[in-house]
Amino acid sequence: MLPKAKKSYSQNWLVDETAVQKIVAAAGIQSGETVFEIGPGTGLLTKALVEAGAKVVAVEADDSLIEPLKEQFGDHVKVVHGDALVTTPPEGDYKLVANIPYSITSDILRRYLTHEHPPTRMILLVQKEVADRIVAGPGAMSVLSVMCQLYAQCKKVFKVPAGAFRPIPKVDSAVIQLDLYRENKENVSLESVIAVAKRGFSSRRKQLQKNIGPGTKEVLEGMGLDPKIRAQDLTIDNWKELTHNLSKRM
Repeated sequence: MLPKAKKSYSQNWLVDETAVQKIVAAAGIQSGETVFEIGPGTGLLTKALVEAGAKVVAVEADDSLIEPLKEQFGDHVKVVHGDALVTTPPEGDYKLVANIPYSITSDILRRYLTHEHPPTRMILLVQKEVADRIVAGPGAMSVLSVMCQLYAQCKKVFKVPAGAFRPIPKVDSAVIQLDLYRENKENVSLESVIAVAKRGFSSRRKQLQKNIGPGTKEVLEGMGLDPKIRAQDLTIDNWKELTHNLSKRM
């Protein structure tokens, strides 16, 4: 019997075994490697990760679930009671796998993409609309897609219907895979790129040059771009070049 889901933790239990196996397959787990799971909940995904050979460190915010998880897994899983937004990730290489509460999706992405000790891969079950925004291309870009694609190669793996959860949410979900880049080849400050992107997206209906300010028109023209271009139409490489060129004018 499933525990009662708590709205305060945005809990929706994943009950679809097929979806669980697809998540584990997407993680590409090698026997003995470390997996950091956020929000193990009832332990359904945790069990599949263990069976795949992972050394699982699971952080759970709901204190009522800690003892049941420890009883279920014993020494096979390190269960940590804490907040994933402040908990220190495992030492060494690790992959992050999680059914993320919708309410903290952006915060989780920001923390672990930019963390000084990031995962090598993130497999996240998120709201489908958010997944679509993360993998969006030029014409539909947002600050979220810029941030994610700066730090990782992003792809949507598969859709998860609302009926795969209990209680059933009002929206469908999707699994995304983010393989984090191990080096910044362009040697551009990614945080600076994000800061420029935030200014560029401050008013989506306005031209990019008007959102960012003086000098932007000339920089865009120098890049061979239409000075009337809007933020959502730039590529990741465009954002890097724009940030670099703007910094030279300061």
